Amino acid sequence: MTGKNSAEREPYPRLAFVVAEPLVSRFFQLLQQGVMIRSRTGCSVEAFLKEEIKATPETIEKIQSIVLDGKPVDDINAAVLRDGSTLALSAAMPGLVGATLRRGGTYSSFRGAITYHESGRACTPGEGWVRIKLFNLLMAEMGTGLLRKGVLLRSADLLGFLADRAQEFRHGCSVTLNGRSVNVGMLGSDAGLGRADNVLLSVTSGPAEA
Repeated sequence: MTGKNSAEREPYPRLAFVVAEPLVSRFFQLLQQGVMIRSRTGCSVEAFLKEEIKATPETIEKIQSIVLDGKPVDDINAAVLRDGSTLALSAAMPGLVGATLRRGGTYSSFRGAITYHESGRACTPGEGWVRIKLFNLLMAEMGTGLLRKGVLLRSADLLGFLADRAQEFRHGCSVTLNGRSVNVGMLGSDAGLGRADNVLLSVTSGPAEA
């Protein structure tokens, strides 16, 4: 899942989990590592947050650190997302690092050389993939909605994540791959997932299995 135009229309395997409510948060670790979402591009970070991932004004207020393509952002209305961009979001972090990365904070001048500025190169409005990373309390604030909508990630990363939690997910969840019920413990050997580099994952809460 690398490159700016990563398989724009490739039919990815669709893996859907329906889990007991307490298990949804177990998937938040994947959001820290970074997942891709199909999104409108050529828009500001502010528009992306409000319109594409439906962040409320209260949630946006809690986003204290924003890093776009490796550069801290102060003005979310001026910073523009492009196809293939990586956006990292965090609530307030402790210490000098947190104070320095805080958007519009007192210490933001310390990072003048690395602060995000628009390059002036053309950015055509369209649709593409945006890689998003969530940290600390934002995982709980935004993670459930992202997982419900569906995210794209490397199959190997997901299988590694599930292998460490096979017993935990053996009960209290149901899993379908391309609409077909599957055993979570057998996903690694399933040809439909094993041959694919990437997988579309969705996670919703529902009644736990007996």
